[in-house]
Amino acid sequence: MSLRLSIRLAMAAFFFACFGVVFYVGWQRPTIFVLHSYDKDYAWTREVDAGFARVLKAQSWVRINPYYMKTKGTKDKDYLRRAGLAARRAIDAAAPDVLIAVDDPAQELVARHYVDHPRLRIVFAGVNGGVEEYGYPSAQNVTGILERKPAEAIAECLRFLDRDRNRTARVMLLCDTSSSAVSDAEYLAGCAWEGLDYRGARHVDSFAEWQAAVAELTGQVDYLLVGGYRQLSSADDYGKMVPATEVMTWTETHAAMPVVGMNVFNAEDGAMLAIGVSPFEQGEVASELALTLLETGQAAFELPVRLSNQYVIALRKSALERRGLEVPRIFEAFARATNNYFD
Repeated sequence: MSLRLSIRLAMAAFFFACFGVVFYVGWQRPTIFVLHSYDKDYAWTREVDAGFARVLKAQSWVRINPYYMKTKGTKDKDYLRRAGLAARRAIDAAAPDVLIAVDDPAQELVARHYVDHPRLRIVFAGVNGGVEEYGYPSAQNVTGILERKPAEAIAECLRFLDRDRNRTARVMLLCDTSSSAVSDAEYLAGCAWEGLDYRGARHVDSFAEWQAAVAELTGQVDYLLVGGYRQLSSADDYGKMVPATEVMTWTETHAAMPVVGMNVFNAEDGAMLAIGVSPFEQGEVASELALTLLETGQAAFELPVRLSNQYVIALRKSALERRGLEVPRIFEAFARATNNYFD
């Protein structure tokens, strides 16, 4: 055998050995399957993903498998069932080590079916209500972070905005009948609204009912809180949902009282002001919990369930100016810093 041929064979052997090592290491990497309830272009999902990226982007030793179910804006039970089945097939095919399930539909349609799975650990995020219906409290393989509306921060902001310091401002929540909206309303009913007269929530099914409620509440409340409104049916087609921007643009234009959103994306839709749970925190904490499970080998139930602690402020300048309202400059700076300031 010639020297040249020997060198070529040695180089080839070295190349294939390196390729084999790289393939083996890649194959051995643990997998985190990130299951989103909604579309990746949805404002909330987009910013939860930004939270994931802050923590997971540098973790090259972990394989990240994102999946978006696109369940927002539909009441079609058959569509939701099929979306859940498709997601479960994708999870089974990926055989991940950790499943991060974001928002309530991901729990209801998918994650609850993996409770006490012998190998898969579950981290939930963006859950508005309780987790009992999913079987999580007694599960050995579940932990996560709950989403709770920042009632104290919203109340503080409303007290600041109110020009009449001698009155107790009347406040009411208007939202659709989605499970997350119902859970939010139940939670807010138990909060202490210091210095405000919180008058509960009104749930409506259609955009026509929403418009009627806005008109009816004129003179009855001083501030209108808005929650979920992405499942309001059109008058022309009950199964068709009215676009969120159309709902909020109409509301800002026709509501006599100031409108304050309880989700950060409400301002993107058209609301003058929104104070909502930080989607960045939801993504960051869920990522940190997942990495801890992979790094330590702990059982998920050993990691305490966390509560949301951070909130984000979003502003729409034109809507504030139309109502003649001013907010502290720190609000604008905060909104700009998180890309939640709109003209």
